[in-house]
Amino acid sequence: MKFNNKKQARLFTFLIGFTQIYAWATTYYLPAALIKVIVSDLNQNSLAIIGGFSWALFVGGLCAPKIGSWIELEGGRRPLSLGSLLMGLGLILLSQTQGLFVWYAAWTVVGLGMALGLFNAAFAAIGRFFRHEAKTIIIRVTLISGFSTLFWPLTTYLIQAVGWRTTMVLYAMPHIFIWAPLFFFNIPNWVPAYVETQVSDQRVIPEKIKLVFYLLAIYAVLRSIIGTTISVGILNMFEGLGLAISAAALIASLIGPSQIVGRLIEIYFGRNFDPLNSSIFWTAVLPASIFILVFMGVSSASIFAIAYGMSNGVLAITMGVLPMILFGSKGYAELLGKLALPVLIAQSATPLLAIPLIERLPAISVFFFAGILGLASLGCLMFLSSVSKRGRKNS
Repeated sequence: MKFNNKKQARLFTFLIGFTQIYAWATTYYLPAALIKVIVSDLNQNSLAIIGGFSWALFVGGLCAPKIGSWIELEGGRRPLSLGSLLMGLGLILLSQTQGLFVWYAAWTVVGLGMALGLFNAAFAAIGRFFRHEAKTIIIRVTLISGFSTLFWPLTTYLIQAVGWRTTMVLYAMPHIFIWAPLFFFNIPNWVPAYVETQVSDQRVIPEKIKLVFYLLAIYAVLRSIIGTTISVGILNMFEGLGLAISAAALIASLIGPSQIVGRLIEIYFGRNFDPLNSSIFWTAVLPASIFILVFMGVSSASIFAIAYGMSNGVLAITMGVLPMILFGSKGYAELLGKLALPVLIAQSATPLLAIPLIERLPAISVFFFAGILGLASLGCLMFLSSVSKRGRKNS
């Protein structure tokens, strides 16, 4: 199947976009709704349970560079298909958990599936196939896929209605019987060859490549720590501010649609600005949203959810587009794999540190600490922008 016109490219965009909604909702965002139920059902402490999710992210991080190289070599057909299959099988294994051994084994399978099927692999596949046209497609995919957090109310409802084990089985079925076949039969099993040109599409001068890569990696790690803390603990943190669980889930569900709003604003207005400057603006929105909540209290929870969602939504575009803008299209898939390694390892450690803090500290203190990390990420990105532009000016 050859993607040689806009209609076929749109098909590719919608396929990955809609599958990303489901993939994120039924893997990465599951712990926020599951932790308390699992702790009670398995009679384990919360740290041991969230450790399974951390282990999944760690496994995914270790595999990410190899997955990036695989996609660079042959495209996304087999990796994305296998990712959906493994996510589904992992969820079925989760449903059979009676103790920690099976719990961690299940999250190992889910972690491999996440590494093969979430944004890093999807963006790598898009970048490898569409190359210079990838930016537009990546933005469209992130626009479609921003509704994942709407599954939080659905997940809490299903857990109450049919139990968490049946919920896992129900969530597994589309991965195995719908998404995996769709990827396998609709994504091409070939990739275009690179054509050498005299003009490079790489913005960063060779002498600054390592520095800019490290700055981008540090920025991504800081943002991932904040995002992971909020994704696994937001319901408990909102409860800590005084909200009932139903109200907490409802307000938290605003994050997903707000991601869409942020991406729409970026699509229609961000194109008039340098991508780095636009990323700096949206990064600044993150600590601003957190400190509004810290100083105004629970009455501003909805404001926080909306502003945080907008900033976090554009982050997906930033991490998909900036590497190609800074380093060029050649080797893009492999580069994303290398960037994913420190990010996923940081994400794997974050729940183990964040959950005890959320349980022991006032929720407002956890939010404040997240705001400080947000300011640090802003400073890192501003320095990256300065180095990149200075190098370009001197070249």
